[in-house]
Amino acid sequence: MKLQKAVKDETVFVALGSIILSVIMVIVFFVLHRVFPERVPMDLPVIIGAVGGCAVAIGNFFLMAVTVQKVAGIENYDQAYRSMQVSYRYRTFLQLIWCVLTMVLGFINPVAGMLPLLWPSLLIKGRGILNGVKN
Repeated sequence: MKLQKAVKDETVFVALGSIILSVIMVIVFFVLHRVFPERVPMDLPVIIGAVGGCAVAIGNFFLMAVTVQKVAGIENYDQAYRSMQVSYRYRTFLQLIWCVLTMVLGFINPVAGMLPLLWPSLLIKGRGILNGVKN
């Protein structure tokens, strides 16, 4: 199966946006650490969490986009619906595993690891709002 241009474009948009938001998140951690050094950490686990969470978020979005592309070619509604359900189930399970790992493994900051999972949704909704305002 060849990736459609829309899948590539949307994935690049989400990837770049997620990376930028993750860098901003690390900067916020740094600033908060300077103000509240005893409460907010700024160490390697924050960086590992940001990178890992960003990778999981981008991967999840890419898998969703590929599934939507695949399902768009299925004519049987029930089969298409089941394919989307299975994809959603597995992608949600993978995100859940990542969240558990961030809480269990001491070398990953849980907040920095889980926040990037929100970036794709925020980016897509934010772009929709901005496009609605322009029109």
